[in-house]
Amino acid sequence: RVRESEYRKRVGSDAELGAKLHGYAQTIHQMFRRRPPTRGELEATMLRVARLSAQALSIRRTSIWRFDEDGARLACVLELVDDEAVPPGDQVLSAEECPAYVEALSREFAVAVSDAKNDPRTRELLPYLREHDVGALLDIPIVIPGRLLGVVCHEHMGSTRAWHPREIEFASLVGQLIALALEAERRAEAERTARGTEAKYKNLVEALPVTVYSIDARSGKLVYVSPRVETLGGLTAAEWLEQGAGAWIQQIHPDDREPVLERFRIGTGRGFPEEITYRIVLPDGSVRWVRDTCNVVRDVAGHALVFQGVLLDVTAQTEAELSRREFERRYRSLLENVDLMALSLDTQARVTFVNEAYLRATGMTAEEIVGRDWFEVSLAPEEAAPMRKTYLDNLQKGRVIPRFEFTVLTKKGERRRFHSTNTLLRATDGSPIGASSLSIDVTDRRKLEHEILMQTKLESLGRLAAGVAHDFNNLITVMHGQIELLRRNTARASLDVGRHLDSIAEVLSQATQLTRSLMTYGQHDEGGKAEESTLDALVRESMPLLTAITGDELYVGTSLHSSEAVFSFDRTRLRQVLMNLVGNAADATLGHGHNIQIRTHVEYLDEHTARKRGAKAGGEFAVLTVADDGRGMDAATLAQAFDPFFTTKSDGRGTGLGLAITQSIVRQMGGFLSVESKLGRGSTFRAFFPVKGTLRASGQSVRRRTGGARIGRILVVDGRQGPRSAVTRPLMDRGYEVTDVPSTRMAAEILASDEIDLLITAEQLPDGAGAVLARSARSVRPSLRVMLLAESAEAGPSFDDVLREPVREDDLLRAVRAALGSSPGD
Repeated sequence: RVRESEYRKRVGSDAELGAKLHGYAQTIHQMFRRRPPTRGELEATMLRVARLSAQALSIRRTSIWRFDEDGARLACVLELVDDEAVPPGDQVLSAEECPAYVEALSREFAVAVSDAKNDPRTRELLPYLREHDVGALLDIPIVIPGRLLGVVCHEHMGSTRAWHPREIEFASLVGQLIALALEAERRAEAERTARGTEAKYKNLVEALPVTVYSIDARSGKLVYVSPRVETLGGLTAAEWLEQGAGAWIQQIHPDDREPVLERFRIGTGRGFPEEITYRIVLPDGSVRWVRDTCNVVRDVAGHALVFQGVLLDVTAQTEAELSRREFERRYRSLLENVDLMALSLDTQARVTFVNEAYLRATGMTAEEIVGRDWFEVSLAPEEAAPMRKTYLDNLQKGRVIPRFEFTVLTKKGERRRFHSTNTLLRATDGSPIGASSLSIDVTDRRKLEHEILMQTKLESLGRLAAGVAHDFNNLITVMHGQIELLRRNTARASLDVGRHLDSIAEVLSQATQLTRSLMTYGQHDEGGKAEESTLDALVRESMPLLTAITGDELYVGTSLHSSEAVFSFDRTRLRQVLMNLVGNAADATLGHGHNIQIRTHVEYLDEHTARKRGAKAGGEFAVLTVADDGRGMDAATLAQAFDPFFTTKSDGRGTGLGLAITQSIVRQMGGFLSVESKLGRGSTFRAFFPVKGTLRASGQSVRRRTGGARIGRILVVDGRQGPRSAVTRPLMDRGYEVTDVPSTRMAAEILASDEIDLLITAEQLPDGAGAVLARSARSVRPSLRVMLLAESAEAGPSFDDVLREPVREDDLLRAVRAALGSSPGD
């Protein structure tokens, strides 16, 4: 009976517990049956559930814990003690420190522990248990499919406690409901995020300057198109969705429609072309170019599900490209059909294009030259390396030489001379990508120019003949006179035989030099042999020819100041320039004036000025000036001065080619020729030759020696051409800076403007006396040294020394050295 009574009590107690727990379970069910809690309601709902659960299980402490994303830490998010919510603080359990407990949560639907401090599943939590006086635990895992989110902890404080199965069942229900609430909130958050992301990307897509579309691959239905499509077809996105993809296909240009359809047919299999460009025809009849870039979304079996693409209006770019191609086609067609030889090189000097005219001229085929180094396969060996270096160096600086000549070796080994005009080729970003040139064959022209040059030489030689005959007659007369003196005075003991012999030797030397200069000038030289020298040296060695051209009626003065400007030039051609300019000056001066001046100096020109005046580049130039006091030219004549076959000579003399050839030679040397003239006041021609390697600093005009290097300026004044040359030439040969004039008037002008250190004057001058000139010069510059040329051995008070005529060269140099204190060689 006792056992029956206890059984009845236990059954009654179980029934009472079941009813109690059932009531609490119904209450909690009602909370979730209406609707899942919203994000703002979730925390309050879980607190209420925890309170009801504590009341149902008659416990004082309930808490809810959540795992982090990695499952490494378990943090308390809600804590209820004696029916009051307590801030959870920073209570955290590490999964590494309680692996048995975490394993139990992962494996069991309920961790019911009657003795928490001794149970192997929970004794790892001993510090926490002791801190909160927990004797028993009923912990329910919060589980969603595939993941353990956390745990609902029912904590019995004080002694141990055995959990009733109905209590375990109730607690499990509570854990499941909380899991459902958390999962509902997670999904709601994911939906909110998805909607936000969708809106963000939709706004982004609709803001793009392209049209985005999506087509169902199985049905062919247009499922999405961005509003930008309205700029392509005139219809809105909604209208396109209503009309479908077929309407777009109909808008495609008939000639392009089939390739587009074929593309989508291919899209159901492999080999789908991602990008295609085609035309569409708008309702107003205008045509637009569209670039269609599409991607195929496939299922795991590889079947096409969706076509997702982007449409971009590329009308401007495509039309520009078509125009460029058409221009290139016309350009190539033009180059293929012109007689000019066209050639293009890349940055490595490789040939990228060559036309038929070039191939015909060289005898080569395109296969033999395209893609190869042009300088190696086409140019003469002596020109290839330096010209290649010049090309590459200029290309790196973003430029090319506008014009130049070069020698080409044809396939048969023939040497041809080409003249080219060159253009720099640039990429769209402005960087150099090569050069293009148009060339003409000037071989025959250069031969003709040489023949004309020889003709002008013959013309000059004809003019020289009379002058040479006259000079020879004078020289022979002098020699006869000296020989007669020797014959008549042989018996005289006082006869200075040596002086007469020296005079004869000097005359013979002049005759020899005149003959040698004439023979050199008359040689049949093809030119092209460059050598290092100066303008000063060329003028000095050419003086016998120049004086023969001008004759005794004209005075030829020199003022040479470019001795330091050493540069490379073709002596034959440069002498022809000098002869032509002096001959032209003589023709203009004879009968109208008396003086021709030949001057040289070095002048610096900046890049802009030099190119503007016709030079190839800026820098220092050796300048040859030929000035006369002849009849000059009016504006109309001056404008035609360099025109071929133009001449002002009415007597049939001359070809009218002298100045044209002179200008051509100067230009070929990289320089330019200028002229100034006024009617009745003479003309001044200046030839500028580029100097490389001059010792002078840029920006300075080299007109005289500077500082300590200056030895002295000498002025020689004598109306007699022969004696004046006999003094001037040895001094210039020794490096002195010498200016010579025939009259006191001209000497006075030079003494007033130049720093002359030594004056050498004849006793009698055409317009005065040497003594008067000396006194006048000394009155202005008392320190001026003055020497007299005379047959007398006595020097007046106006002179420092007397040079007896005829002057011996040794005596002359010794006297000058003594007067100046040193010589250029010291």
